[in-house]
Amino acid sequence: MTTVTTTRATYQQVNQSLPAKEALTWLKEGWQLFAKAPFKLLGLSFATLLTAGLMQALAGPVGLGISKWVSPLLATVMWLAIANLAVKGKVSLTGGTVRSWANIALWSLTGPLIAWIQFQIGAMLMGAEPVAALASGNVVDVPAWKVSLMMGSATPINLLLLFVPMLLILKHRSLSASFSNSIATVAGAYKPMLVIGAMIFLTVALAPYTFALSGLVFGPVVSCVCFIAYQRLFR
Repeated sequence: MTTVTTTRATYQQVNQSLPAKEALTWLKEGWQLFAKAPFKLLGLSFATLLTAGLMQALAGPVGLGISKWVSPLLATVMWLAIANLAVKGKVSLTGGTVRSWANIALWSLTGPLIAWIQFQIGAMLMGAEPVAALASGNVVDVPAWKVSLMMGSATPINLLLLFVPMLLILKHRSLSASFSNSIATVAGAYKPMLVIGAMIFLTVALAPYTFALSGLVFGPVVSCVCFIAYQRLFR
């Protein structure tokens, strides 16, 4: 028990000593990882975004809810492809156990919850009626910066839970352990993780200005950077 406690304390102390510039190293290595298979990763990114978009096109809030539940599942598929690229040198979707994928399905229930939080913030920024129209898939004439803030408002939560799917699918940890480990690690390495959070926020917040191209193009690169962070923080 003493050994475990000491190891855990040392581990967190190492994370807390990481400077913000460590994120630049992750960025460099993440770009190098992306450059190994850029077209395959971009193609996979397009396929996942298209799938989520088609589901969101279903009738009203039902389609939106299904889309928000499936999106974390699709994001996990991207993580798995990147992990295989990093470890095996090729993009592959093999990996995980039945139990880990069942936990991923449960984890994905956070998608609709986070979307609900975003829409509550959107209602404060734009009013309830425009947000309800957006949720129904209707075009609404509202300032793009307000939509950007609404979409980016979930970044703090997403950052804290960033490593949950990777811990579930790659290390086969329990759902509760994955949540606690992800939050503790992000909080412990908060300096470089804040830089990562800024990158995630910009990728999401730019979507209304780029017709979602920011997510398509920059999303896979940011995902590679996040995977490098995962490798460094969970050695």
